Amino acid sequence: MKPNRPIQRRAQTAPARCADIIEGSLQGLGLGRVIHHLTLLRAWDRAVASHIKERASVEDFRGGCLYLCVEDPIWLHELHMLRHTLKTILNVEIGEPAIGEIVLRIGQTRRCAPATRANRDGARARRAVVPPAVEASMAKLLGPLMDLPCGDAMQRFFQRWARSE
Repeated sequence: MKPNRPIQRRAQTAPARCADIIEGSLQGLGLGRVIHHLTLLRAWDRAVASHIKERASVEDFRGGCLYLCVEDPIWLHELHMLRHTLKTILNVEIGEPAIGEIVLRIGQTRRCAPATRANRDGARARRAVVPPAVEASMAKLLGPLMDLPCGDAMQRFFQRWARSE
């Protein structure tokens, strides 16, 4: 006969959201700066007008300073005059006062790389097509993550995985 022991129950906790777990893991890996940088780039793409993005690019973001590279002195002067407005727009888009200062310099601006990349022979690699059912499943799975800074990175990761299968 077994002795009567009191049953110990674990304290019940609310389940954690996947988005919180992933964000905490990335922070734990020391990728907090990368997350903030990706958040800023996403805000830059959404909030800044296309005619400005054609002539200026984000170089770096660290310590609350946004470093922009501008193609010529005229645009440097224009963006210098607009830097407070740009700072306000980007901080609103990010959702927190992340940008304290905008630093401008003249140089060659970065252009977006094409979607395809060259293979070793120099020919363009053909991208595998992801079936619509897989795309729908990925969209459903990643839905809660898309508002987080890591959402875009996770989406690209899953798309690469789906293409490799």
